[in-house]
Amino acid sequence: MKYLKIVTLEIDGMTCSACSNGLEKYLNKQDGVKSAVVNLVMNSAKIEYDEKKLKLEDLNRFVKEAGFKSLGIYKLKAEEKEDIFKKVKLVFISIVAILSFYISMAHMINLPEIPVFKMDAFPVNYAISLFTLSTISIILGFHIIKSGIKNLIHRMPNMDTLVTLGVIASYFYSFYGTIQILDKSNLSFVHNLYFDSVTMVIFFIEIGKYIEGKNKNKTKEAIRKLVTITPKSATIIKDDDEKEVTIDEIVIGDIVVCKPGEKIAVDGEVVSRYNTHR
Repeated sequence: MKYLKIVTLEIDGMTCSACSNGLEKYLNKQDGVKSAVVNLVMNSAKIEYDEKKLKLEDLNRFVKEAGFKSLGIYKLKAEEKEDIFKKVKLVFISIVAILSFYISMAHMINLPEIPVFKMDAFPVNYAISLFTLSTISIILGFHIIKSGIKNLIHRMPNMDTLVTLGVIASYFYSFYGTIQILDKSNLSFVHNLYFDSVTMVIFFIEIGKYIEGKNKNKTKEAIRKLVTITPKSATIIKDDDEKEVTIDEIVIGDIVVCKPGEKIAVDGEVVSRYNTHR
């Protein structure tokens, strides 16, 4: 027991509860790991392990084997800058999705069509334009495809895996149809192109992830504020003597001493009070 050590790692690559649950199960199966708790909101993994059997490098390796990336010891940041890149990328994906939707659906909802992209009059232009837009959309949202494939390989399929399968199926089926149109051997494929599905699915997923990220950041900020009011150490009664320990060392049954002016370190039941008027 005296060789047990607790460390909290910052994890990159988790997108949903299936990711955090999968990583937690994988870590808890490793020899030398007593317990592991993964927090999706904070993107962290708190691991209690035997330091005689394992080192920090081993824990980082376990995280990588599970399909994620360890960024080292978790550190609370005082403030977090707005990720401008995500906003700009979302704007570009939105523009691509709107263009793709308009080109492919304008004739169906009685909107004025762009003459050079009319389906029946210019099938090649129509197919090439949608193919180009969907390819751009896949490049901008490639992290979704990467996450889906990675989780499938590690036998931990999640929402990204389902999205990836749908996007890839639509893209390559439509790509085959585009080849047929370019070869002019079967122009009827112009009515069976689903490039717009690729762009719209990625568009909606990106919006969902952006909103989720904003909400997670608010939750992180609330947790950070909570952490700042929690003391890092406390005084307990051990063998009829006062001993200062860290929060993690306090166990059920310990008697914690809270002196005047100090913050209460943990939840508990008041067993006695000091009489300040004695």
